[in-house]
Amino acid sequence: MFKNFLKGIVIGVANVLPGVSGGTLAVVLNIYDKLTEAVGNFLTASMEKKIEYAKFLSQIGLGAVIGIVAFAGVISKMYTLYPRGTTIVFLFLILPSIPVILKGEKFFKRDNLFAFFAGVIFTGVFIYITKLFAGEEVVRTTASIFTISYGIKLFFCGIIAAGAMVIPGISGSLLLMIMGEYYNILGYIKSFNILPLVFFAVGTGIGLILVSKGINILLNKYRSYTLNFIVGIIIVSLVQIVETLFIK
Repeated sequence: MFKNFLKGIVIGVANVLPGVSGGTLAVVLNIYDKLTEAVGNFLTASMEKKIEYAKFLSQIGLGAVIGIVAFAGVISKMYTLYPRGTTIVFLFLILPSIPVILKGEKFFKRDNLFAFFAGVIFTGVFIYITKLFAGEEVVRTTASIFTISYGIKLFFCGIIAAGAMVIPGISGSLLLMIMGEYYNILGYIKSFNILPLVFFAVGTGIGLILVSKGINILLNKYRSYTLNFIVGIIIVSLVQIVETLFIK
């Protein structure tokens, strides 16, 4: 139980950092399969399985919430003051995931190589699109009036960001930056502004369920292809992380 709680904290902290994927850290911590299975199958599982999933998800979820709330300010400050050092730490957290994922898989098999390069191309296109559409974020102040239309935007931001959190190598925080809500969400967390966080949380929950279900189906039916695709995503993500070391 305590191990899962600590792993949840690590995943929560990872989701605070733009460019770092909570899904990648879940792979490194060897809980990715179980996490996507528990989230994706929870609603349709038997009562016995629901109890098992609930225990596991509550441990990971509590750790993730504490990781986000307790370390959001600290990690953001570290990333601002010591960008290279913080980046290197997360780089060395991600590197061990590759041999773990590929253990027992025939990487050089033609179909697996195809899946790997498909992951590389997919991530390359994703990164290009994020850079193309990235803009300046409009930061809302505490005096800003909350509207239903803004709440709906946060709801859809939650769905998209949650989907990205599940897929290794794609950063939910980075997507929130592109959608102009990253610093707003951090501000709501720090100030315990509940109303906007409720809309965002509901969207996040729905996004986690839908994407986790899809990933779990792929892992069950096309496990080898899916794992090699994920490795392709992670390789490009590592290149991006290394690139930031020279830019900052």
